[in-house]
Order: sequence, then C-alpha cells, then structure tokens
Amino acid sequence: MKATRVNPGTLSPMEMNNMSSMMGMMNSIQKIGKGKRKYTIKLDKSDKRLLVRFINEAKKQFTDTASNSQYAGVYNFLTYITDTASKKETTEIKMSFEEQEFIKRMLQDSVRGMEKMQFFWYQFIRKFTVRMLSKQYRELLKKF
Repeated sequence: MKATRVNPGTLSPMEMNNMSSMMGMMNSIQKIGKGKRKYTIKLDKSDKRLLVRFINEAKKQFTDTASNSQYAGVYNFLTYITDTASKKETTEIKMSFEEQEFIKRMLQDSVRGMEKMQFFWYQFIRKFTVRMLSKQYRELLKKF
C-alpha cells in the first residue's frame, strides 16, 4: 500500500478530527487481544442483550478481514464478548484497557453517527427508532 501525504492546511477541522480518530482507532486495533484482561465491567440483562446486538453488527465489518492477521485479534475479541455476554449466569465481562477503549470508541462513533442522521418528515418511525437506539447506546457507554 502506498502512503500518501496530506497537507494539513487544506483539511477542514472536521476532516482533521476524523483522521485523528481513525489513527487512534488503528493504534488500539493493533493492541487488542495482547493485554491482560484485568478490568471488569458489570452489566445487567438488558445491557448484555444490547451489547451482543451491537457487537454482532460490528463483527460483520470484520468478517471479511478476519483472515487478515491485523484484524484477527479484533474478531477474536468480539467473539469473546458475544460468547461471554450471551451466557445467562454471567454478569461481568473482563477486558484489557485497550479493549475497553476500543469498545468505548466504537460506541461513541456510532452515537455520533446516529445523532448526525437527518430524516425526511415522513420517516418519523425511523427517526424515533434511531433516537431510542442512540439513547440506549449512551446508557451503555456510561457502564464502560
């Protein structure tokens, strides 16, 4: 892959922020699955269900690239979370600091994306659903 240079003077602040966020995400992706899982997150039944749904959607992005060694750790981590959160008797999930920050960043990015969505007047059901989902994600984000 050829590296391209970017002139920071020609980028808008929003583009610069997006690039910075992407670089931070790539940095944390490389560290996932390598640290000790010593942080415990306690979740109740509804939060676990919401987390499993969120992670299943995120896993779809990494399914194609799971064979790639760079994303294999991420895919294994997401599989670990779905397996652990799916168990009825489990109320705690153990993560390393990098994994916890990765989940936080994914949740923050999805909430930001949902809040920026614009709908036509006749899409009131979709608008209500997206607002409710972003509210649930914000509540889940507080647990992390």
